Amino acid sequence: MLNKLKSDIFLRRYAIYFSGSMVVAFLNYIFYPILGRLLSPANFGDVEALISLISQAGIIFGAFSMVVINITANTEDPAERDAIITELQKIAFWIIGIIFVILLFSLTTVRTFFHFSTIYPLLGLAIILPITAVVTFRNAYLQGSGRFKDLSFAGIISSSGRLIFVTALVLLGAGVFGATVGIVLANVALLIYLIYKTKDTLHLGAKTNVHILEKGSVARELRFGGLVLFASGLITLFSTADVLIVKHCLNPVDAGLYSGISVIAGILFFAIGPSAAVLLSSVKIKNSFKENAKPLKKAFILSLIIAVVGLFTFYKFNDMVVKVMIGAKYAQYAYFLPKAGLMMLLAALTNIFIYYFLALRRFFLIVIALIGMVLLGSIFWRDHSTIDIILNNLIISLVIVIIPLIIIYAKDYFNSHTDLQ
Repeated sequence: MLNKLKSDIFLRRYAIYFSGSMVVAFLNYIFYPILGRLLSPANFGDVEALISLISQAGIIFGAFSMVVINITANTEDPAERDAIITELQKIAFWIIGIIFVILLFSLTTVRTFFHFSTIYPLLGLAIILPITAVVTFRNAYLQGSGRFKDLSFAGIISSSGRLIFVTALVLLGAGVFGATVGIVLANVALLIYLIYKTKDTLHLGAKTNVHILEKGSVARELRFGGLVLFASGLITLFSTADVLIVKHCLNPVDAGLYSGISVIAGILFFAIGPSAAVLLSSVKIKNSFKENAKPLKKAFILSLIIAVVGLFTFYKFNDMVVKVMIGAKYAQYAYFLPKAGLMMLLAALTNIFIYYFLALRRFFLIVIALIGMVLLGSIFWRDHSTIDIILNNLIISLVIVIIPLIIIYAKDYFNSHTDLQ
């Protein structure tokens, strides 16, 4: 049995990436308690909102990332792979350039909308955007080629860099400005590492021979990118929307206090994340339903084990968990932790289904994503007067999204068994 587990590629990759993710989680949850104690709740809310906005910008990066993962996992010719990725990277830079300009011209509007106390986080976001564009393609290549050890180290460098740079600058009295600069420096450190680790195996740029590409290959990948943009964007929105909705709808102090709770609840989403990441590079278009179903089942089993332990802890010991992890001043909102944890769990399980269908390039996900986005948008227009109502609406919306995903998978299951008969 032990030898069988060791030879299982999915479990071996999961073990490597999960171990790395737990180190990253440890570094992150040292970072947040330190920052939560060094900054006022309102300033902490500014920094957490910046991190959430980076995640929202990651919707675009995430689309390109999943396309690159899928290309890397399914393209056998390295030259063809590099040529497609090079063309996609050029398009990504054009898009990011446009967003960069729009952001610079709307800094005041965005600052007012999210009640930022200073403009520094938004300037930091503008600097991080082009850095993240390069990081995205290198990270995706490592994931698609199954190099989860290098991918794990990338996460550790990013988290440790943020911890060291941000803490040092805030301790020196730089406040939100220091935290913003620290996050930028952590992204630079990650960029340097990824370029070093991929320079010998991934060749992007002017020297890449794009003439070998089959006509229409880039357009085909862009269509898939559109699918990914909708599907992965939905998950990014759901997993970070609570902080941004609360930041917009409530006063800065309450938003800052809830941000601390959301950070802790996000442990569930983060801990389940490796299952989806490994699943994406394990599911192949050429495989049978039965072959692809195996890693999906493993991903769900591992995720549910984490979910049971996490939700039980959040429910029984929420006050203690909040005080230990983020500080006593956030404990007055500790009772939100179980519900916020449930919301993150549903987002993580939805993410697993979406990654599975994305690996198979199933375009019905666009319809699912549109439904989810409409539901999410309605939260802004419906009653959002309290945090409890906002969380309830997010949970209901996620349940509505996940049900059709289950139904479609069940339909594929029965169809595959009918074909065998």
